[in-house]
Amino acid sequence: MGKGRRYGKYSETKRTVPRDWERITLRQAIGADTEFIRRLSQKVFHVYGPYEEMLPRWFESGITVTILASTEKKPVGFAMLGRPSEGWHFDLTGELLAIAVEPESHNMGIGDLLMEEIITRAEKLHTEKLILHTAPENHSAKKLFQKHGFVLWKVKKEFYPEGQDALLMKRSRP
Repeated sequence: MGKGRRYGKYSETKRTVPRDWERITLRQAIGADTEFIRRLSQKVFHVYGPYEEMLPRWFESGITVTILASTEKKPVGFAMLGRPSEGWHFDLTGELLAIAVEPESHNMGIGDLLMEEIITRAEKLHTEKLILHTAPENHSAKKLFQKHGFVLWKVKKEFYPEGQDALLMKRSRP
């Protein structure tokens, strides 16, 4: 079966991955993961601003729920859930602050696993809505977010520290 094909009585999804790919596990990030979060943030978000400084600071502050994806050998991605900051009047709105996967680990389903876990954690926190910001040109991220029920809410001009626009997307709890 090819990647993402349906099979079986209940239309389960089967993913084909390379034979040497280790099992992916998800866990709550710990202090020792800060350097990985910093390094991956710099690698994938550098064009938008100093996220290698901001994201570890948010993680260390304790205001986020941060999930780490790893193989048996090393971390390969993370996702960070927080509450919106000043100006929001929705007490039950959570925000996906970041999701990142090592470039060499793309197309392995890691982003899907992280999104599913963030949505589960948000539901456990009794959020009614999840929001996120993404760059208009980040087509793979937009596709992932749409797959998980996010829709475009509005465009925010010059949102990122480097001046780029952002798409504000939302997902209401079913």
